[in-house]
Amino acid sequence: MAAPPEPKPLSAQTRANLEAAMHGEAYANLKYLRYADQAEAAGKPELARLFRESANIEANEHFDREAQAVQLGGANSANLEDAMAGEHYENVTMYIDFAKQAEADGDVKVAAMFRQIAVDEGTHYEAYKAALAKLSPR
Repeated sequence: MAAPPEPKPLSAQTRANLEAAMHGEAYANLKYLRYADQAEAAGKPELARLFRESANIEANEHFDREAQAVQLGGANSANLEDAMAGEHYENVTMYIDFAKQAEADGDVKVAAMFRQIAVDEGTHYEAYKAALAKLSPR
């Protein structure tokens, strides 16, 4: 009995479309959860439930199916290295650049927020780095 054939690799455009879709679904999930909290605070529990149900579908159906299609994730070490790369970029480049731009525009509160988030991202990087070190054989 022959093994099933390897699936054909995704085209570069399909992969890019899947990644864009995943970003949209993740953003929608968190945005709808925020909307649900606001609806709850305004005394609108039915509206809050609608937003939470939609958020759940965005994350646990749409994002999950797209992540499977793009084959997101792999070995723990590779996942940690990917997470480290993202957190490092956010820590030393992205949020610092955002803070500088916000300061130049006079948005000092947002600049301070970006700088604090940069610190948090550095903490995440260090935590992932420590986790990776524990996975490596000694």
